Amino acid sequence: MDSQSSVNALVERIASATSNLSTDGSLPPDTRKELQDTAKELVFALEMPLDTLNRFIFLSKPFQHAVVRVAINLGLLEFMLEAGSKGKTLGEIVTKTGVDEVLLPRLLRTLATVGLLSQVDEHRWRATPLAVSCTIPTFKSGFKFLFDFVGPVFQKLPESLEKSRYRCPTALQGPLQDTYDTKLSGYDYIMDPRWTDTLKDCNLFMKGRRDGSTSWLEFYPFAERVLAEADHDSQAVTVVDVGGGLGHGLVEIKDKFPDMKGRLVLQDLANTIEQAGDGQGVFEPTAHDFFTPQPVKGSKAYLIRQVLHDWPDKECRAILQHLAAAMRPGYSKLLVNEIIIPEVGGSDFIIGCDLVMMGIGGGMERTESHWTSLLASAGLRIQKVWTLDDRTESVLEAVLA
Repeated sequence: MDSQSSVNALVERIASATSNLSTDGSLPPDTRKELQDTAKELVFALEMPLDTLNRFIFLSKPFQHAVVRVAINLGLLEFMLEAGSKGKTLGEIVTKTGVDEVLLPRLLRTLATVGLLSQVDEHRWRATPLAVSCTIPTFKSGFKFLFDFVGPVFQKLPESLEKSRYRCPTALQGPLQDTYDTKLSGYDYIMDPRWTDTLKDCNLFMKGRRDGSTSWLEFYPFAERVLAEADHDSQAVTVVDVGGGLGHGLVEIKDKFPDMKGRLVLQDLANTIEQAGDGQGVFEPTAHDFFTPQPVKGSKAYLIRQVLHDWPDKECRAILQHLAAAMRPGYSKLLVNEIIIPEVGGSDFIIGCDLVMMGIGGGMERTESHWTSLLASAGLRIQKVWTLDDRTESVLEAVLA
């Protein structure tokens, strides 16, 4: 059954189960259970891969996290998917994985609770369509990074907050430092050779998260707000991507606007710039620490994406002040591409991201009023904010105050 047919069938089951409710709206226990189970199936059927990853990161129970991690180690889901709807017997799975025959059903039952497997009969299991998401390299890398590196930090969170008398963690003092007994920031600590594979997982996860979400260029009018106002001198710098990683963001801009004029400059730390290569003829890779003065003066746009949420306000203010000092009055713009937490409420995804940032680096996601105050403290003023929905990173456009 294809995805749309599956969704339609589940909706019909829910409609049928609720068609004969009593006048007071009460539900018999068996009907309530049927609706709960069907609603759970419907949620699974509607999920995209990124939804599944977010649910596992932010909503699942620790024991479920642990068993999904075991499944990744074993390559279990890939093996189960090979069999299609027929599934595999317990004996076949034992032979493939080497897992103890008493332990195996306990693991499989747990994977069924998160929608990755279903039990065909007493001795046979099969993978669900949702299991495909968990075999995507980006998903596996993200899950390993969050379980192996971030997970222990949250085990330490209650003790760490009590120790600090419930002060906000900072870049150098928080649950990560308490977990790993280090005086380094999380971003320096993960550079330790022992975390080489974890860092690779982190980088692949971050790239995949961007690939799987709506690009900021889809809802921010870059041509109108930047290109139309930029100097037409081909030697002028049009965009500086501050802390821009390997340059994927600048390549995306050039792909979308191939005839644009002006230079594109990528900035990041030296070890990252080495990995970025020669810029592919698109951008100029430049080693730069954003806690030092900005060397490129008067660019039309300074772009900083998913960087400021890594840091507390004090560090963000220092970064922003360096950028403000380089901006040309009446010309330059700062484009901040970050999550904005609603002033009231907030999705599980947004709240989860905020806690992850707090745990690993003392950073945070911010409300619009918080962003306004933070930028103002660095001499900047927000002109306008663009947001697609509450799951999308916004774009804040700021100028010198």
